[in-house]
Amino acid sequence: MRDAHGEAPELRPGRVEDHADFVRLFAELGVEDPPPPLDVWVSDLVKRAFFVDGPEGAAAYAVVDVLEETGYVVNLVVAPGQRGKGLGRKVMRELASHFRARGCREWMLYVKPDNVSARTLYSSMGMEAGRLETTWRLSWHHLEALPLAPDGLEVVPVTEPDFAPLTRAFGLVPGKLARFATQATHRLRRLVDPEHPELAELGWMDVRPLARVLVPFFAATPAHASALLEAAFLELGGTEELRVVTGDSVLEPLLHEAGARVVLRTLAMRGPLPSPQ
Repeated sequence: MRDAHGEAPELRPGRVEDHADFVRLFAELGVEDPPPPLDVWVSDLVKRAFFVDGPEGAAAYAVVDVLEETGYVVNLVVAPGQRGKGLGRKVMRELASHFRARGCREWMLYVKPDNVSARTLYSSMGMEAGRLETTWRLSWHHLEALPLAPDGLEVVPVTEPDFAPLTRAFGLVPGKLARFATQATHRLRRLVDPEHPELAELGWMDVRPLARVLVPFFAATPAHASALLEAAFLELGGTEELRVVTGDSVLEPLLHEAGARVVLRTLAMRGPLPSPQ
């Protein structure tokens, strides 16, 4: 795709008036989530968004974040009519420059495992496949198939002193918890044994009330998962279903046997930022 002068359009910062184009392209992600509303766009996303203009509105957009030394590509969408023209690669190269300028050494994103063209692009730019995660839709009765939670466990808010221990225990991207803790749409919760409060590896979850989703979700055992899930249902009060995003190979077969429904699979990809070209 070229502009009137034969040059590829540049990636520009997002603007408030881009919300309609954002909503249009967000639908191309093929997820159950509705597009974030205008107030969330204005308060948070627009300042982390970039667009490529096209002849009929936005040709592509990306939403990004910086987690200490990791650049996180939250979303990247190219309009259907603009695919196969190298636009995705152009956007990724410019995002790499954006991340390098902010001190990042690596970058990451999530992609659908069956999106071969996207995976090929990201692999060619130095990213390697990592954790495969599944989004499950489950209701309260599905919890009955899980082992009973150990007695005495408590689910409490995550606070700043918890960031480092939880990051180490679950192999999180450094800076992820600190970033999410600043966002009103996230509620970070961890599992605590009052007799051993120093244990960080029992479990934690990011509760996102607007979307009724727990992402990510980690638990030491299915019994610990049961404690977290019960707390999430109670906190979200009145919801009949919620979604859980996890890559837990022990928990997932139990959710499947209980009749929970798979709605999405995503693959983490991560690698060093490519050298400037």
